Amino acid sequence: MTQKALDRRKLLKATGAAATVGLLAGCSSGGNGDGGDSGGDSGGDGGDSGNEDTETSGGGDSEGDINIGSVQPLSGGFAPWGQAHSAGLAFAIDEINADGGVLDGQNLNIVEANSESDPAEASSIFERFAEQNDIVAATGPVSSDVGIRTSRTAQELGIPMVMHMAGSDETITEETLHSFRLGLLPAATTMQAQAQFVADAGYQNVAAIVGDYAWGQSVRTAIQDNFDVNVDIQVAPVGASDFSSYIRQISQDVEMVIATGHPPGSLTIAQQLYELGYEPDVISGPGLPPAVISSALGENVDRGFTHIHMSDVYTEEYAEVAQRFGEEVGEQFDTHTSYGYVTGKMIAQAIENAGEADPEAITEAIRSIEFDTLFPEPIQYSEYGELKNQVQLYSSLTTEAPSYYSEGSYSLQEEFRTEPLPALPPEE
Repeated sequence: MTQKALDRRKLLKATGAAATVGLLAGCSSGGNGDGGDSGGDSGGDGGDSGNEDTETSGGGDSEGDINIGSVQPLSGGFAPWGQAHSAGLAFAIDEINADGGVLDGQNLNIVEANSESDPAEASSIFERFAEQNDIVAATGPVSSDVGIRTSRTAQELGIPMVMHMAGSDETITEETLHSFRLGLLPAATTMQAQAQFVADAGYQNVAAIVGDYAWGQSVRTAIQDNFDVNVDIQVAPVGASDFSSYIRQISQDVEMVIATGHPPGSLTIAQQLYELGYEPDVISGPGLPPAVISSALGENVDRGFTHIHMSDVYTEEYAEVAQRFGEEVGEQFDTHTSYGYVTGKMIAQAIENAGEADPEAITEAIRSIEFDTLFPEPIQYSEYGELKNQVQLYSSLTTEAPSYYSEGSYSLQEEFRTEPLPALPPEE
C-alpha cells in the first residue's frame, strides 16, 4: 500500500467518529434539495476547505500520470459518504497501478479536494482540476445540489463526471451528456423498486413520510404513479426534528413505512415510530452509509430499517475485495466504499476501451461500457447517463461482524432485490 493510502487510513480513523456526529446533527437542521442522498448540512463544519488539494494514490502526479479528479465532501454533514467513497477510490487506483496501470503502463493518480457540499465550491474545484491538473474524469458528488451544478460543469468542460449519489431527477437531463449515475437511482426509479418490494411482500397497509422539498415531492409523485396499493403520504417540513404528529396519523398496524422521501429525518422517523409503539415490518430509508445507520439506531438497528444499495454484498467477489480492503486499510468495506472502488475500476476500463486518455473519448467509452463489477448486473448506461437494467437491493442490518472483517460492527442481511430496472428517460 502506498504512503498516501496510509495517510488516507489515518484521515479516516481520525475523522470518522466526528463526521458521524456531524451527520446526525445535520439531519435535524434541514435539507438542500438532495435526492435521497441527504444528511442535511450543505456547508462545512470548520474542517479543511476545498482550497487545498490532496493527491492520493497513484504516482504522485508525476509526468506521464493520468489524473482523475475527486470532488468529495470530506467535512460537514456528508463526510461519511465522501470519506468512504474516497477510500474505495484510492484502493482501486492502488490496485490498478500495482497491476501495471493503464494503456502503455501509465499510472492513474487522484487529485482530491474537499467540496464541503457547496455547489459553487465543487464547480470551482472541478474547473481548477481541469485547468491545472488536466484531469480526464471526475467523481465524488453526494448532494443533489452539488450533482446538479457539477453535471453542468462537466458538460461545459467536456469531462465525464461519475456521481457517487446525487439522486435528484434534475441531475441528468438531455443537455448533460457527460454525467453518469452510479450509487443511487433517481427518485422515480427508486419508487418503482419500492413498489416491487411492496407487491412482492403482499403489503396492503403502507405509509410514507416525505420532505416538503424537491426530492420529497419527486418521491411523492413517484409513489402515486407506481404503487398498486393506496399509500398514506404525510408531508413534513424538510427541517423537522419531531415527526410524532405525522406518525400518529398513520395506522397503528402499518406494515411498511417509506422514509426514503425524507432523508434528513429518516433515522429520527424510525426511532420515533418505535417510541410510539409502531412495529412496521419495514422502514425504507435513503442511501445512508450502513455505519451511520448502525450508529444512529443503536439497539433498534435490527428492527426493520433497510439500507438501499446498488452493490451486491452477498457475492464472493464482493467478500474478496472487502477482505483485501480490511487487511490493507484496517476499516470495514461498505457499500459506499464499494461505489468509490467501482468508479475507479470503471474509469480505468473506459480509458482502456477508449485507447487514449482523452476526456471526450472516455465519456463515449463510459456511455457504451458493459462493465461486470460488484453490482448484480453489468454496468450499462442509457444515452443520457442513467443506469439501465440495474438491480436495487434492500438489506436490514445486524450487529454481527461480517465474515470478511472480524472487527466489523455490523453486517447486512438481504430482504429484497428488484428485477432489473429500466433507465429513467430524462424528460421524466
